[in-house]
Amino acid sequence: MEKHPQRMVRRQFVKVLTAAGLSLAFARGLAGQALAQSKGVSDLDILNLALTAEYLATDFYTRALMVPFPGEIRDYLAEALKHEEAHVQALRDTISGPFKATPVARPQFAYGDLRFEGASRLKVLETLIALETAFTGAYLGAIPLIQNKAVLSAAASIAMNEEAHLAQARDAVLELGGKVEGPQTPVGRAFAQAITPEEATKAVQGFIRR
Repeated sequence: MEKHPQRMVRRQFVKVLTAAGLSLAFARGLAGQALAQSKGVSDLDILNLALTAEYLATDFYTRALMVPFPGEIRDYLAEALKHEEAHVQALRDTISGPFKATPVARPQFAYGDLRFEGASRLKVLETLIALETAFTGAYLGAIPLIQNKAVLSAAASIAMNEEAHLAQARDAVLELGGKVEGPQTPVGRAFAQAITPEEATKAVQGFIRR
């Protein structure tokens, strides 16, 4: 049995990065940096942070459906909302079940000057792209820090789903005649960028109503 779970996670993370085409030295450096940032961050902390982010996602998609988008874009938003609601339920069940803890409460969210009724459709989608980019990055940043294998698998699965949402949001912007960052295609990057739990917390807190 592995006596040093962080070493095991580090080896797994390096394996994933090298399989993606990164050099061994660079992959080891990234893994070491990620694990160094994990001090004091438990699986339960990560689950509650993920749950807060998923609350934000469900809130945003619900509001986005108030905007008069064309049929295919509206269909994507409605289906993505179902995904995010499923993520919320799965995270709540995990926290209250195996972890025997109380899930973090759903906060109230605010979006600055963005008003959904009568809002620019491109502005809503651009905000959605920013959010989905952060969601994907947060899950990727959490993966090397997670100790529980079931949680690790779930985080990877949700990250893939959020990346698919991101591609759909980019496609929607292009369909409406807007521009996206990088190549003007739905899939705009070879590698998603991970962010730390601290960065993810800051990003999500920016939308929580005080």
